[in-house]
Amino acid sequence: MNMNDNPTNVSPQVEDDGSLAFLNIPRDENSRSLQGEETKQTRIVNTTFWVFDFLEDVPTRFSKVKGTTGQTLVQIRPERNSPESEAKKFFTGSQEILYVLREIKKLGKFPRKVTLRGNGNRYWFE
Repeated sequence: MNMNDNPTNVSPQVEDDGSLAFLNIPRDENSRSLQGEETKQTRIVNTTFWVFDFLEDVPTRFSKVKGTTGQTLVQIRPERNSPESEAKKFFTGSQEILYVLREIKKLGKFPRKVTLRGNGNRYWFE
C-alpha cells in the first residue's frame, strides 16, 4: 500500500493557524444591517418612494431617552428598479408606519411604493 493512500477516507487534520477564518463561524442571522445613506424623516415628508426593507427595535439615543427598546429603521429607494447604491434609510418611531411595514412583510409584498405623510410629530404612509 502506498503511504499516500488513505484507506479510512478520513481527511487529514488541518492545523489551527490561529485565525478567525479557521473557526468557520456562521453569520448571525439575527444581526442584520441596511445599506444606504441616512436621511431624516422630516426631509422626505410628502415624497413618494419604494420601501424595500426595515429593521425593528434598533437602539438609538432617542429611544433611550423615551425609554423604548428602539426605533424602526426603514430602507427606501427612489424607484423600484433603483440599484442598492441609491438606497437611503431613515429612523421612525411611528407605530402607524411600523404596523404597515409588518403587514407588508406578512404578505411578502416588498418592495412597495408609498408616500410619507406627516403632521406635527405624527407620520404615516399612504
